[in-house]
Amino acid sequence: MKILIKIAFCVLLSLNLSAQITTKIIRNGTLHLGNGEVIEGGVLVMEQGKIIELGSTQKGLYKNAVVIDAKGKHVYPGLIAMNNIMGLNEIDAIRATKDYYEQGDFNPNVRSLIAYNTDSKILPTALFNGILYTQAIPQGGIISGSSSLMKTKAWNWEDAVVKGDEGVHINWPHIPIPSLDPNKNGEKLMGDIATFFAEAKQYQNMKTPAFNARLAAMKGVFLGTQNLYIHTNEAQGMMRSIQFFKSNYPEIHLVIVGGQEAYLVADLLKENQIPVVLGSIHRLPARNADGIDLPYQTPAQLEKLGIKFALSLEGSWEARNLAYLAGTAAAYGLNKEAALKAICLSPAEIMGISDRIGSLAVGKDASILICNGDLLDMKSSEIWQAYLCGEAIDLNNEQVKLYQKYMDKYKLN
Repeated sequence: MKILIKIAFCVLLSLNLSAQITTKIIRNGTLHLGNGEVIEGGVLVMEQGKIIELGSTQKGLYKNAVVIDAKGKHVYPGLIAMNNIMGLNEIDAIRATKDYYEQGDFNPNVRSLIAYNTDSKILPTALFNGILYTQAIPQGGIISGSSSLMKTKAWNWEDAVVKGDEGVHINWPHIPIPSLDPNKNGEKLMGDIATFFAEAKQYQNMKTPAFNARLAAMKGVFLGTQNLYIHTNEAQGMMRSIQFFKSNYPEIHLVIVGGQEAYLVADLLKENQIPVVLGSIHRLPARNADGIDLPYQTPAQLEKLGIKFALSLEGSWEARNLAYLAGTAAAYGLNKEAALKAICLSPAEIMGISDRIGSLAVGKDASILICNGDLLDMKSSEIWQAYLCGEAIDLNNEQVKLYQKYMDKYKLN
């Protein structure tokens, strides 16, 4: 009798679980896969948070599936915002809401992961523009700490984390015209960096060292499981940092962040296969002699030279405009699908998570955007629906509520 009861319980449990599995089918939309490919009038099937079918026609049969008609719409992978402090900063003028830096010069043990605030009012505004993932980075000092890739919609930081402590960030010192005072020309800071890395390397080689949180936090960097993000905009800074690490620590995976003058050292970057996370291209050129539109052209220049790059927007609330950076790059020589790749697949590849997110592909997380217009065009872009790991996301936020409030108040609808 007990065996029959157990069997009946297992059957009921399996029926209940199968009832909870909802298959969603997106049909008739233009699928932008994020890897450069486009499928007109394609079909995408997602189930249990994963993409299980993708193509120009539907092959499988799915009972009780929810069908989403995307005719006339565009379907994209969820965007990934690198190099920002969303979730770590709320109100610029209130210090108590800033949680993205610590005192001291060398803090690799600082983790943005545990400081990430999923209740931030800024995150929903980024989600509204299609940003489903963000790289929360620490700032300040010489070595700021470790960054993590997080979801922009989650219950808490444990629920939000996609890849924790995926990289350590170093602010490479600016070295101006040589001065007799080493404290003024950055040479002292260079010496401090060399000393710290030598100590950290020695610490990793010791069998039973006395615990040191700062040195222990560098373990992943030396093992190659964490990126070392070098923040510098100057060609000289890129050259000196690459030379230093390639000569002394070739096992370290380097990524340049900022990279305003990356086009000047393109051969060096390509030779060493170092990707670049470009800062905002909506700016003036770094040099007075440069063309006014040079920042807009830089992504196309790097693409032409075969250098892997991603686009980013520093700050917190500014990051919501990431897709429009890609739109500007597309208007200045970069293929539109390559521009999309720079804000979805390329960031995922740089952070070593492209097997899960970054493009539309069978087996990857069903993090998907359905847009009424061109996602990269500020005028026509309108996210109609978003899915994060297969779950439909509410795109409402405080700014939308205020917009609607005053539209109604002054009868502007």
